[in-house]
Amino acid sequence: MADPEREAVAVLTGPRMGPVLEQVLRPAGLDADRWTLRRVHHRPGAGASAIFDVAALDGQRRVAEVVCVSTTAPPRQVVERGDGPLLVEVENEGLALTAWRHPHDPWLPGLPWATSPEDVGRTAFGSAVAAELTAISYRPTRRAVQRATHDSGVRYLKVLRRGRAATLHGRLRMLLDAGLPVPAPAGEPVRDVVVLHELPGAPLAGAVRDDGATALRPEHVLALLEALPAAAGQLPPRPSWTDRVLDYGHAAAVALPEEQERAERLAAAIDDARRATDPGPAVPVHGDLYEANLLVDPAGRGPFGPLTGLLDVDSVGPGHRVDDLACLVAHVAVLPTVSDRYGHAPATAERLLAGFDEVVDPAALRVRCAGVALSLVAGARRSGGPPDRARRRLEIAERFLARAGESPKG
Repeated sequence: MADPEREAVAVLTGPRMGPVLEQVLRPAGLDADRWTLRRVHHRPGAGASAIFDVAALDGQRRVAEVVCVSTTAPPRQVVERGDGPLLVEVENEGLALTAWRHPHDPWLPGLPWATSPEDVGRTAFGSAVAAELTAISYRPTRRAVQRATHDSGVRYLKVLRRGRAATLHGRLRMLLDAGLPVPAPAGEPVRDVVVLHELPGAPLAGAVRDDGATALRPEHVLALLEALPAAAGQLPPRPSWTDRVLDYGHAAAVALPEEQERAERLAAAIDDARRATDPGPAVPVHGDLYEANLLVDPAGRGPFGPLTGLLDVDSVGPGHRVDDLACLVAHVAVLPTVSDRYGHAPATAERLLAGFDEVVDPAALRVRCAGVALSLVAGARRSGGPPDRARRRLEIAERFLARAGESPKG
């Protein structure tokens, strides 16, 4: 039986995307000369998107363009509005695709504003001087983050899908009132973009790389999570990474077709173990707690030790503490697959794991570490770095699951 998601990824990563890129560029009078695939984002059950860097010709002049292509149908309001040459719907190798020139992502109406130095300078800083913009992240159809630097300070611009900025703005205010070190909004949302003040500290990954983040103790992380207000438990729930482990097992199999049976067998085993272990009571959770979403200052002595910032709070809501803890441990454990500079990471993961064992069921913790590690396999395949990165993450997931039966209370 054909696998639609596997076929979609194969089309997006295949050699015959040139005609699609041409159709996107043609209305602007541009011709695609050369192109390279930068990245594929595959969301199990929700489609796949690809980002292409295109060397285009404007007459005799060469220009750099970024073109995005997605298997997801465009938002209804965009189709109804008829956004003309900014959006192309095309079929390629039997696959229906939506394509656009960055920054005109039809799901992210505020991205053109957030990528305009003049507009950001004028609106976010109240100045006629343009801001200097740096792209921090971009997931086509989903979200983007820009860093804006100006003489008067630094802002972060979180670009969201239509109608979601007010929700995030309110969530940040709730967490700030509870004493959490989350970014403070700089005014009201602008065009579905939340403008945020900068926080002190640097991402935890740097501290792990430098000395294993020795200043961070498990109790600091637990104190941060304990500070999440009870009201967060009334927000809409979201499934954890391990709740969707079968989907991520399938995504891993798509990314590593030579390991399809192994990945899907592991996902089924994790799912069985998830159901057989105790996740503990429902409590407010962060929902995506990993090293990029934690800022630290090793010299910090605040209520959460060296932790100075908690980022990306879109997923805050009811859940199980064990899933937040597993997310952090698993992400730290896979850092050596990103770079060999993270030699301290395995010891850091073990130190955190031992501390977290004191507050949640150790077997459940390791099962969920396995689920998170498996969820990271697919993204590793096409994000550069060591060629065996994806397979090494699969091995890490297997080891976590094997250790679930050997845990201190297992």
